[in-house]
Amino acid sequence: MAFAPIRIPLSQLARGQRAMVECSALDALPSEHRCLLAAMGLGEACEIRVCRPGTPCIVQIDRTRLGLTREIADRIMVTPIESNSP
Repeated sequence: MAFAPIRIPLSQLARGQRAMVECSALDALPSEHRCLLAAMGLGEACEIRVCRPGTPCIVQIDRTRLGLTREIADRIMVTPIESNSP
């Protein structure tokens, strides 16, 4: 039996945690925010790492860092990626 991945708000991740953002996870945002975030690299099947939780929430996507307001980070749903390190 397969379980659906757990999705939580981006704002609930701790420093250093990684997560996957799916396109549908951005549906709660207004279209102008989705377009702007997509232009900055936050889009479908995007892996992010939290550099700094809080306000602003700073995330890294590839080699780009973005600062997000708490309101935006609360509305972006992510699936945490488990760390393979011991």
